[in-house]
Amino acid sequence: MKARYIRRSAMTMAVGLALGAAGTAQATNGYFAHGYGIKAKGMGGVGMAISQDSYAPGINPAGIAGMESRFDGALTYFRPERSYEVSGMPSREMGTFGLAPGEVESDSKNFFIPSLGFVQQIDEDRSWGIAFLGNGGMNTNYPGFENQQFCQMEDPQNPSQSMPIGSQTGPFCDGSAGVNLEQLAIIPTYAQRFADGRVSVGFSPIISYQRFEAKGIQTFADMGMTDGDGENFSGNGTDDSWGYGAQIGIQAEVAEGVHLGANYRSKIRNSDFDDYSELFAESGSFDIPSTWGMGVAWEVTPTVTLVADYQRINYSDVDAISNSGPEQDDLGQPVFGTSDGRGFGWDDINVYKIGAQFELPNDWQVRVGYNRGDNPIDSDEVTMNILAPGVVTHHYTAGFTKSFGDQHELSFAAMYAPSNSVSGSNAFDPEAQDIEIEMKQYELELGYSYRF
Repeated sequence: MKARYIRRSAMTMAVGLALGAAGTAQATNGYFAHGYGIKAKGMGGVGMAISQDSYAPGINPAGIAGMESRFDGALTYFRPERSYEVSGMPSREMGTFGLAPGEVESDSKNFFIPSLGFVQQIDEDRSWGIAFLGNGGMNTNYPGFENQQFCQMEDPQNPSQSMPIGSQTGPFCDGSAGVNLEQLAIIPTYAQRFADGRVSVGFSPIISYQRFEAKGIQTFADMGMTDGDGENFSGNGTDDSWGYGAQIGIQAEVAEGVHLGANYRSKIRNSDFDDYSELFAESGSFDIPSTWGMGVAWEVTPTVTLVADYQRINYSDVDAISNSGPEQDDLGQPVFGTSDGRGFGWDDINVYKIGAQFELPNDWQVRVGYNRGDNPIDSDEVTMNILAPGVVTHHYTAGFTKSFGDQHELSFAAMYAPSNSVSGSNAFDPEAQDIEIEMKQYELELGYSYRF
């Protein structure tokens, strides 16, 4: 009776907290998190071939096959530091748009992100579960500084005079500027072992919830860069959308102490962001790209396990992300929101993860890891990506778990992504200005687990 009450209470709390879990800004491997689940995160985000908690479906749904009934909850403190720097004076000629020289840092640096998971064991080979995870996100919030000197352009009626642009404040002459993308994945999962427990297969339908806001970029709509009236381009508050997808995974013990794993997650199709239908390609379409990966885990000794994963993130699935960004010739042309509209110019990326786990006396586990993801942003795409500078590549991680008896665990994970930057010309004033976008990150996560 007590166990049933605890399970029911845990699920009620999970659903409630999940509604707030979308508030993420996890721009690490592009805009995806470097891993899912506190134990996986401590080892560089690995989890294709080894699974240790109910967060496993975030990486490979096969991982919960036969897993004991358990509840996992964690809270992450995430601190991304984003900035851009403009060098060179704007030309102020017709057909150009210059930015104020100097460095500008994004505000809103501190984020708290909950994650929740639950597994119910059916028998020694079968389990079902549900995980609530921040799937990814991106946030920038540049201040609305006075910018009267540089928010001017040549008056086409009187070339000897200047005319003001927008409110003459902020990076793009429209006040405080930035975007906020938040994604939550709700992942119900069924998994089962076969072949005397040596092979596990798992399947998950995926329910996706997204929120998005853009502000401070209305200047480009006012310059006629959409084919509409510009009302659904910027400054419309938070819009949201729901979507669906699926994933399948497998894990197998191929030799004593050697496990392989693989996972495929489909493109997640979301409803459109109607309030930003003139910003995103295909009238506000913003799906979540497909991913796939594989991994290996090797129990070197009874107390040492080494793990390695490879993951592919297909940003090219989503036009709003992968279509090339605007160019100087686009000023005054309807290039946003169309069927082949301008985007952020992100490339598909490869992610490589390695980790190690050490079993220590007195029920301690210690973990270390490293995650190296490609930078999705090329030098000729920096202008649009002032709003989304997801350029970090290296991630260094560590963590531990302390068990208390048979039912309780306390876990911790930390991640540091050192600063990385990309430089290129201002797409709207390429002969006069260069732009450098930069980001670094810190993350701390604390979690509690209860095994039934």
